[in-house]
Amino acid sequence: MSNKFKGKLLAIDAFGVENKKLTNKKYLASMLEEIPRKLGMHILKKPAIEEIKSDRYPNTGLSGFVILYESHVSFHTWPEENYIAVDIFSCNDFKEKTAVKCFKELLNPKKLKSKSIIRG
Repeated sequence: MSNKFKGKLLAIDAFGVENKKLTNKKYLASMLEEIPRKLGMHILKKPAIEEIKSDRYPNTGLSGFVILYESHVSFHTWPEENYIAVDIFSCNDFKEKTAVKCFKELLNPKKLKSKSIIRG
């Protein structure tokens, strides 16, 4: 395998997000459509969002995913903790600051952390 750039993963942790944003499927679906557009990416399939509940995680959260021509954007919510974890992966380079700014505007978290990893 060559050492050439294969993609970038941006992991975002947003804390202190309003519960009503983390439980609103329509709002989160619009987020999954808006973020790729603002980053110059192209949606291949419309977003899919599912409620997640299990013995291990008895409180209902939402998980969402949108497939892009460039890869994907996904999230998992923990509404009882006012927390959302978001991953953006793209085989094209993108501006991390733009992505973080978009999430701050859309989610208005009290605290946001991000980390990027270059793949390949």
